[in-house]
Amino acid sequence: NDTAVIIRQLTRSEPGHPPRETVVAVVPMDGEAHRWTLHRPADQITENDLRATLLPHRPS
Repeated sequence: NDTAVIIRQLTRSEPGHPPRETVVAVVPMDGEAHRWTLHRPADQITENDLRATLLPHRPS
């Protein structure tokens, strides 16, 4: 069972949005993809941030 994990940092220019955000995508080769957005740059994301964002919404 192969799964790709993609982490991208995006620059935003829309008012009301942080200037940079990080998107984490989990893409199984034979299943549904899942995506989470963390509203801060990748270098400011902690392990606790990832746990708080990804674990409550873990695919079953």
